[in-house]
Amino acid sequence: MHTRRWLLVAPAMLLLWIVGQIDKTNMSLIIANEAFLKELNVIGHNTQLGGLMGYFLLGYGISIFVWGFLVDRFGPRICAITGILCWCGCLFFSSRASNIQELLALRFMLGVAEGNLWPVSNALTNRWFPVREHSRAQTFWLMGSILGNAVAVPIVSILILATGWRETLVYLGLISLVPIAFLMMFRDRPRDEKRISPAELQEIERGQKTAAVVQPLSLGQLFKHTPFWVLAYCQFVSATTIFTMVQWIPRFLTSYRHVSFGNMGKLIGLGYLSATVLTLVAGYIGDRTMQRSLTAMWSCIFFSVVLLPAAFVLPPVASAFVLSAMVGVAAITGR
Repeated sequence: MHTRRWLLVAPAMLLLWIVGQIDKTNMSLIIANEAFLKELNVIGHNTQLGGLMGYFLLGYGISIFVWGFLVDRFGPRICAITGILCWCGCLFFSSRASNIQELLALRFMLGVAEGNLWPVSNALTNRWFPVREHSRAQTFWLMGSILGNAVAVPIVSILILATGWRETLVYLGLISLVPIAFLMMFRDRPRDEKRISPAELQEIERGQKTAAVVQPLSLGQLFKHTPFWVLAYCQFVSATTIFTMVQWIPRFLTSYRHVSFGNMGKLIGLGYLSATVLTLVAGYIGDRTMQRSLTAMWSCIFFSVVLLPAAFVLPPVASAFVLSAMVGVAAITGR
């Protein structure tokens, strides 16, 4: 753990995901705010409220493919910094939206900008970490999607109550700029990093070379490759699950389980912290047993069995905690 990749690169990716998750999920709390609903005249317009996440995911899904080519062409760091600047701009203009249509368009653009997270993080993981550490490294930065929720709930709740939803988006836009400082501290590849030790460079490159047993596929071959479609389907389910849960839980708890806005934030925050622990444990089990698919399978079974009882049978307080903790399952399968 006392290496440049774990002391600098991994924390930079973790911070990138934490900030990105705050930026993408703040809307789940904003739509639970009565002032927002009245100001944009969307009380009872559940289709449009759901579209705030749907439009984001549409832009996110379309842009990931494009960002993959851009990361290969220009490098992960410059693509990450470009995306961050776009996040900040989208949040600022969202704070000035005068109607729901403008906000929907800006949410789509925010999704396009944040689509760089996966290509950037995967590229840095492949370049900076030996293959035997890939599961742990991916778990570490994927954990940011859970921690981002845990951090977002209290921060966004406090900001909304103290300043209003528009000012909250401005503050979040400024927070988005923080990861740029960390991304400037290392290079795209360890061989280009002057401050890396020769021993660590040798360890990284040796791990990559011994693992390079799969021949690269062309784009046409990739689309005919069955494992590619299996992984794509699993990732589709994982992303759909986590974003649906994150978007749905706050309003479900306040509207249907009658949990107060203030208590809701605290309970969800604790649940997300528990989800972080579950994600780390699953990553450790996957690396130790090298049975990563079985680890994901049993996590999915657990989610399927527990979801409905957690939502409708448990007391409201327990329901808030368990539902938010189960968000970790999506991060486990995504890994």
